[in-house]
Amino acid sequence: MSSARDAGVRPDAATVAALYDIIGGSGCRSLAVVGLVKNAGKTTVVNALLDNCPGRFGLTSLGLDGERTDHLTGLAKPSITPPAGTLVATTQGSLARSRYTLQTLEELPFRTPLGRVVIGRAAGDSAVEVSGPTTLAELRVTVDRLLALGADQVLVDGAINRIGSASPRVSDGVVLATGGMVGDGLDEVLETTVGALDLLTLPAIGPETRALLREHAAGSARAVAFTAGGAAHPLELTTVVGEGVTVARQIERLGATTLLVGGALTQEFVDDFTRVLPPRTELRVIVRDATVLVAPPATVHRFLRRGLRLEVLTPLRVLALTVNPFRVPQPYPPRTFFAALADAVGERTPLFDVVNGLARLPEKTAPARPASPPDESR
Repeated sequence: MSSARDAGVRPDAATVAALYDIIGGSGCRSLAVVGLVKNAGKTTVVNALLDNCPGRFGLTSLGLDGERTDHLTGLAKPSITPPAGTLVATTQGSLARSRYTLQTLEELPFRTPLGRVVIGRAAGDSAVEVSGPTTLAELRVTVDRLLALGADQVLVDGAINRIGSASPRVSDGVVLATGGMVGDGLDEVLETTVGALDLLTLPAIGPETRALLREHAAGSARAVAFTAGGAAHPLELTTVVGEGVTVARQIERLGATTLLVGGALTQEFVDDFTRVLPPRTELRVIVRDATVLVAPPATVHRFLRRGLRLEVLTPLRVLALTVNPFRVPQPYPPRTFFAALADAVGERTPLFDVVNGLARLPEKTAPARPASPPDESR
């Protein structure tokens, strides 16, 4: 199995250091690195942090990542090659498939399709397929064990379709990776990236709303409607999945102004809910955090375009956006692609292209220089 280093990807050390200054200064003990699509450069970012930053890292994943060939495009993917001393939590099956020898420190009692999760110390001589537990509760335990065994900081390798890795119950911060494969054209890349950033940075509820919801936020009700006077009306539902029409009609009947949803919001729910809810309805919908929105950003935007407000009990901390100009059949010019994303995102978050040496910090532009030679196949 060839590593990212063997493939010629050479992250720009100064740019990686600038990214790590933000991550290290955040105080995060666990960081989710989330890719919007395959080939967004997420694995390159993970490798760059592992290779160029101080301290002992822990590494794990929610489910499977780090496979040697992208299942969608057939393209070779950069492998995760943890330096010696890195604490890795992966499955027995992934170790066998990688032919990777890990100095095993602990076996966790979590069964996955690829066997139990084990924690060990990397030898630093080859690449490993990283897979992990399949539930958030198990991932939280895995992160805690990596920290207890000596990791200064844990990187959780994730993806937008496994966005649970970014949950505040697991990770203290998020780095979002986007790239040229996010859309068919540049306009779609920009729209999808900004939409994903909007989704991950939904605003937190205020103190008055928190006091109103306190009694119900930790309860078993799947949905609770609140009228203008603050009266709570738990809806008799075992789940909101598939119940968008029912919930919308209950909101209309009660004249509710706030809706607390205890579970996931799916695309089907949002479509049905917005179709049935009368126009110009003023309503705030509150969910646990952005990771429970099991719907693409475009669906969430449709929700917001109706004038509905979407807020969270616990906000995510998006620390940075990383950028990869790679696409098939022709990569974008790195500087042009980076500048377009910087304009679209504005001052909301720092931007980095860790291979081509491009960085944009809010209220300040870092020196931008291409690596030599730039790599377009991360």
